[in-house]
Amino acid sequence: MPLLLPPPVVELCMRRPMPPVLPGEVDPLPYNCLAECSLNVTRILMNKQFRVEQARKVLLARVDNDRNWTAIIERAVQNCYKQQILNWFYLQEVAQNKISSQCVPSSSAFMGCVFAIMYRDCPTENWIGLEYCSPMVSTLNNCKYLFKLTTII
Repeated sequence: MPLLLPPPVVELCMRRPMPPVLPGEVDPLPYNCLAECSLNVTRILMNKQFRVEQARKVLLARVDNDRNWTAIIERAVQNCYKQQILNWFYLQEVAQNKISSQCVPSSSAFMGCVFAIMYRDCPTENWIGLEYCSPMVSTLNNCKYLFKLTTII
């Protein structure tokens, strides 16, 4: 299964410090901040605006014109954009001070949704046990929070 983000982007964001806690707010969640940073660095997120065409471009660049993965990523970007980014559910949680206004969960939810769809729709030829889907299947099946946060479309 292809890596969705270039490793240098993830490494850069993992080194960035967490934003300070704003007065009267709860702490921002690290995985939301990592996802938001990654989308900012890749310019998928600019000035808090999600750019769906840039998301498609960045994610498709990781699969080298592989038809199977291209179709899966196209579908995942479109569905996850509709489900996670256009859904402003988290604003109520920010207003109720349940989550921080910094590093809101939409970036993390988008990435989790894309991963889940790629996992679910992994092409049959990649389930052979080579370096493709088998390690990712094990990782995702053992992930404590991914499928709790993501509704598969």
